[in-house]
Amino acid sequence: MDEPSPIAVTTIAQKCKEKMAHEFNYIRAQAEEPLRTFLDYIAKEKMIDNVISLIQGTLNKKPADELLSRVDPLGYFPQMKAITTMDVQNSYDDVLKVLLIETPIGSYFDQYISANSSNENNNVTTILSDMDIEILRNTLKKAWLEDFYNFIRKLGGKTEEVMGHILKSVADFRVLSVTLNTINSSLSLELQKDRNDMFPCFGYLYPEGTDRIRKCWNNETVQAALEHFPTYYNLYEECKQFYMKNDNANENKIVDHKIKSLEDILYVKLVKLCETAFDQHCHFGIFYAWVKLKEQEIRNIVWISDMILMNRKDCIDSIVPIFEPHI
Repeated sequence: MDEPSPIAVTTIAQKCKEKMAHEFNYIRAQAEEPLRTFLDYIAKEKMIDNVISLIQGTLNKKPADELLSRVDPLGYFPQMKAITTMDVQNSYDDVLKVLLIETPIGSYFDQYISANSSNENNNVTTILSDMDIEILRNTLKKAWLEDFYNFIRKLGGKTEEVMGHILKSVADFRVLSVTLNTINSSLSLELQKDRNDMFPCFGYLYPEGTDRIRKCWNNETVQAALEHFPTYYNLYEECKQFYMKNDNANENKIVDHKIKSLEDILYVKLVKLCETAFDQHCHFGIFYAWVKLKEQEIRNIVWISDMILMNRKDCIDSIVPIFEPHI
């Protein structure tokens, strides 16, 4: 790596991602159908993140070169450059052409725009405003997740068994994540509908659990909704202190790294799920598991690097171990 010293943590992270993307693309180049399509679905998740990042940067008038340098290499596609040059605020046709035609995830944007356009002349800034950018991200991720799950079901066999379990769990994680990040806030009826629309229409919580969670607005109602789902009830118990609406608690959780958010716990859960994918043979789930474990490996490297820079070596062990020895 030909980089000036000292090497920034962001540079280390980006180079790790580039290496992983190179390995992923090598595998994809050797793959035949339906594995090639399966790998495309894995890449589409990162494409969504890249497109959202580029849209947000374009709305904020950031330089195109700066935006493109920050994209995730795993979700790279040649047409990304067109997003940085589109006139988001004035040309609705231009935006539709770029997002719906020139991106591999155009069908997901079509679903979002169709659901949020009252008429053909609807102002694009209303749809793709900074205020709605996270709603857009989560809605696209929901559409991608449902599409991926339907593809898995068509494949059948051991792949459906292994990946079906993983994706159902990921769908449940998404429901919990969206919910906990919006509780204790004054949601209007419109915003509550937006939140509920982000819930995937499958998973172990679906439909009974998601129906209960749709009505939640604070910690107590979430806890009550999860009572019939012991796994997720216990998971919520682990992280609820992080979401307590208390200024002193918020100060303490910043200082005490032992107080974990839902995302911290879900990283551990996903690693365990992906590790078990290697217990089975002759299925595509190992490719998804390999990517997710590599991503966690990169997060571990970034965490260790940050702790060294902050002289907090006592916190280095707070990484998520991968294939931790069970002795």
